[in-house]
Amino acid sequence: MPGSKEFCFETMRLESGVRLHFAHGGRDGANAPVFFLHGYVDSWRSFETVSEFLRLPARIVVPDLRGHGDSDKPACSYEIEDYALDLLLLMDALRVDKVDLVGHSMGSFVAQFLAARYPQRVGRLVLISSAPCISDKTALLEIKPSIDALKDPIPRSFAAQFQATSNPVSAHFMDGIVSQTMKVPAHVWRCALSGLLQFDHGPLLGRITAQTLLVWGNQDQLVSRPDQETLLSQIAGSKLKEFDTGHSPHWEKPEAIARVLEKFLT
Repeated sequence: MPGSKEFCFETMRLESGVRLHFAHGGRDGANAPVFFLHGYVDSWRSFETVSEFLRLPARIVVPDLRGHGDSDKPACSYEIEDYALDLLLLMDALRVDKVDLVGHSMGSFVAQFLAARYPQRVGRLVLISSAPCISDKTALLEIKPSIDALKDPIPRSFAAQFQATSNPVSAHFMDGIVSQTMKVPAHVWRCALSGLLQFDHGPLLGRITAQTLLVWGNQDQLVSRPDQETLLSQIAGSKLKEFDTGHSPHWEKPEAIARVLEKFLT
């Protein structure tokens, strides 16, 4: 996989009419293409640092999910299924039959949905900072009133506090993350969070047949070790790799995460 400076960027209008912006790099090789799916109010830049260390013999696609980054930001339709259908349309437009998926947080829920509902389109599956359900998470429920009250433009201080990490990361990298987070309008903050809170993935997990790797940081204040145990018990053959990080292991330990991804995806 190329470093972020070697990415190309495109915006494609899907059959649904929504335009998705995405970064892409690498080249077709022995491995299936890999789609990287970012978290809530993030963008393609979520995987920028890890990409500097990652080498995969595969084509790489890192989209801005609808409402995020430089993709379209429609007034509605921010359920997990909406994101998944966008990705299926993007795969079709790129003439890709099957992909490996790497999803972080909200992106991991989209990846779960795709792997469960469309198993023929998904090869390997990596779920970073994932859970079977997010509706019971105290941290999100506590911040929800503040998100519901947001108005445009989003204050930089709010975006920075929301994206704060458990361990230090590059100031340059975090400045880019916060700048991308500020591109997400208030209505998407609200609608996307509502979609996350409404969806229960429990009934879908047993339908996942893809070889699955869980990546989790033991300092994560949102998803817990019991969440990982539930995923392990419900997704047949899944394995867990634990790191001393918070909710974004690929931000805090990008080189270590890159090595794990290389081993699993090849």
